[in-house]
Amino acid sequence: MDVTVKEIQEWLMKFTKEINENKSYLSDLDTPIGDGDHGNNMGRGVSAFEDAFKKEEPTTISDTFKVLSMAMISKVGGASGPLYGSAFMNMMKATKDVDVINSQE
Repeated sequence: MDVTVKEIQEWLMKFTKEINENKSYLSDLDTPIGDGDHGNNMGRGVSAFEDAFKKEEPTTISDTFKVLSMAMISKVGGASGPLYGSAFMNMMKATKDVDVINSQE
């Protein structure tokens, strides 16, 4: 099965939607062990991604992951920003010269 840039972008927009719809739940999960702001932080990061995505209009898988990575690193507080940002940055590096991601069905 091949995954295209369009499919990656659709997946990340679904990810963004799910984060925004579940900010309160994510913050509730964070409350017993943290300061209860994980949902709001992640919401801020995905909103920054949406804004940057519209502005930059990435055309490759790698550039799409770069936009998300930079949004997470710059807008999500605590440990989550660097963790999510680094994960997506590694995806960016892994897909640098790839037009389509090949995966097994």
